[in-house]
Amino acid sequence: MTRDELTLTPSRRKQVLLLVVAALFVAIGVMMLAERRVSAADTGLAYAGIGFFAVCGLAFAVHLIPGSSYLKIRREGFEFRAFWRGAVLRWSDVEEFGVARFTAHRMVGFRFSPSYDRRRLAGLRRLNAELLGYEAALPDNYGMKHEELAALLNRKKAEYGGQA
Repeated sequence: MTRDELTLTPSRRKQVLLLVVAALFVAIGVMMLAERRVSAADTGLAYAGIGFFAVCGLAFAVHLIPGSSYLKIRREGFEFRAFWRGAVLRWSDVEEFGVARFTAHRMVGFRFSPSYDRRRLAGLRRLNAELLGYEAALPDNYGMKHEELAALLNRKKAEYGGQA
């Protein structure tokens, strides 16, 4: 890693906490089924809950694996990754960063610059813009407050934006 590169990863503490909570819900569901505390009519619902929290737990566990999720900020642009899939964007591809809100959920959103290829995911970008006020969003806040991460990315864009 050079001086011009910063790598942020999801908060390990948050991922472990969420993993523990998901595991507790799975355990509670299993115990309720084992002790027959669930009516026959609600058995399917109990299995669905167990399945849901098991999948959530798996997702939280994956975020703990090195290289599976990160945000790399470089002179040329930034790269974000979640579940080993991601995107690389140049600073010139992005107009601005900010905090997007959808119901109670917040995330760091961004608007693409007018020079960015407007055909790529145009329908989804339009829907995101209407719902969130931003065309796209980062999958995590990487252990930072949303406002702080958006401000950091705007500063780096201003600092590096002229270079491609």
